[in-house]
Amino acid sequence: MRQGWDPRYKIWVEHGEPTPPTPPPVIDNTRQPLMSDMTALLNDLSYIPPNNEHNEPTQGDIGETSNEPTQATRNEFEELYASANEELYPGCDYVTRLDFMAKFTYFKAKGRLTDSIFNEMLEFFQNVFPISKGFKLPPSYYAIKKTFKTIGLGYESIHACEHDCCLFRGDNNKDLDFCPVCNTSRWKDSNTPGKKVPKKVLRYFPIIPRLQRLYKSSHTAKDMIWHATGKCTEPGKMQHPVDGGAWKKFDTKYPDFAKEPRNVRLGLAADGFNPFGNLSQAYSMWPVILTTYNLPPWLCMKESSFMLTLLIPGPKSPGKDIDVYLRPLIEDLKVLWDRKGVETIDVASGQKFNMRAMVLWTINDFPARSSLSGWSGQGYKACPTCNEDTPSVRAQLARLPTRVKGKHPSYGGVKIKRNVLVELNWTKRSIFYELEYWSFLTLKHNLDIMHIEKNVLEAILNTLLMNDKSKDTAKARQDLKRLGIRSGLWLGQTKNEKCSKPQAAYAHKPENRKKFCQFIKGVKLPDGFGSNFKHKVTDNDTNITGLKSHDCHIMMQRLLPYGLQQYLPDEVAKPIIELCSFFKQICSATLMEDDMLKAQS
Repeated sequence: MRQGWDPRYKIWVEHGEPTPPTPPPVIDNTRQPLMSDMTALLNDLSYIPPNNEHNEPTQGDIGETSNEPTQATRNEFEELYASANEELYPGCDYVTRLDFMAKFTYFKAKGRLTDSIFNEMLEFFQNVFPISKGFKLPPSYYAIKKTFKTIGLGYESIHACEHDCCLFRGDNNKDLDFCPVCNTSRWKDSNTPGKKVPKKVLRYFPIIPRLQRLYKSSHTAKDMIWHATGKCTEPGKMQHPVDGGAWKKFDTKYPDFAKEPRNVRLGLAADGFNPFGNLSQAYSMWPVILTTYNLPPWLCMKESSFMLTLLIPGPKSPGKDIDVYLRPLIEDLKVLWDRKGVETIDVASGQKFNMRAMVLWTINDFPARSSLSGWSGQGYKACPTCNEDTPSVRAQLARLPTRVKGKHPSYGGVKIKRNVLVELNWTKRSIFYELEYWSFLTLKHNLDIMHIEKNVLEAILNTLLMNDKSKDTAKARQDLKRLGIRSGLWLGQTKNEKCSKPQAAYAHKPENRKKFCQFIKGVKLPDGFGSNFKHKVTDNDTNITGLKSHDCHIMMQRLLPYGLQQYLPDEVAKPIIELCSFFKQICSATLMEDDMLKAQS
């Protein structure tokens, strides 16, 4: 009650007033399908600006390739338009046939359904809703993929040598049955009649049509020049890579590229992941992802803005041979850097222009950085930044010996002995140096702090808990003896002539290991703040597994400092706690910047 009145009493009917009449129901006879994005997408992709003097390109010369659609392309788009306007069944005004395929494929990806289960569901729908009654369902997942490949949502399957020596593509290799480097068969069974199955397949998602589609879509074209208008006006502050020194220095070096705001700046991220969870740690796949820095900061790092470019197969990491798999991407990047560029339609301005693109830097953790850059992250002078006596990069790369690609034990798999004082830590000449501008970039490789934090925490936990992935191995103890340090940790022998490993101060004793795991198991976090750590501790309370990046972020900065103080001596706990504080300071500064960006958006 407020001053004697109920605030919910809005229609006066309790003091003799007549009851207001009930309004008649509104019947909408012009109901539109709720899912009409596919028609809008087709309109954008098939848009051709009028050919007049105002629609001439603003830079360079027109390339030889024209954007004018061929008759085959016109026929394919006519079929797509027919499908986009075709009712799924007679009288259906909610979804068209093309909308159904798009939405159902989205459910497949979101639910991680296998192709066989997806086909069984389609077969079930076809039996329940037969064609004889007017239902027009797609026959299989293959038919859906073939349909969407028409609008540029397909990929190229490229066969690869199982030892990472080469790709079976190009005029020289595409028809070979054996690897030209290690002479290993391309096929799982070369005697199989009919279509043979390759041992290894690289999936490449071409970037040129996908970058063109960013300008051909009315949803994204207007945001692709944000970097030219959204620069930070406050001195000393950075809200986007365009405000950084690396971007500005590149613009000074290549003014022709910089004067066209529609030219694309890309960031490349690569790292391995285990697609089958913790049950199969032996298999690792490597996705290569691009992000577009033309977009504003609240979009360029959004998941929907990422472009999967390469899917490198396992089971082992490509390591230094990742350049073999990057070859198709590098070739497209060379085309995009050429002065002619690629003729593209900008629906935001209704003009054609010659689009160019470049990779501003790579984003990865330290091991992945080593694979991409060719500078080893292990051994002598592993840090390329503080190594002050390093000669110029190009001078070192010129002296590197030719390295045989691949991991075959008789070929590329053999370790090359290097003269450390001359070659330092270079292992190869990175394929990125084939790009004209790469040598002049100020920041070639950007380190992912969250990923590095995860790697550091896993190394600390594995060593503290003395599990199978501990860094405190027998070889590490032998290295201590070889260096003549920490004699108390050297390997010894028992009376039975068995190897003995002295207990280290940094390793939990069995009883403390269990108490530490129980401490982590008992942590309760606010809803949505992080995972349930109770499920990350093994049943016998002796190990912690399955931590994701954000779980490691929480444990490193909030849980580990408190858990170590009780179970480790001060000389061990103090440096680890200082390391946790170091990561917390870096991430706190990053979070403050993120909050500012969200407030501005």
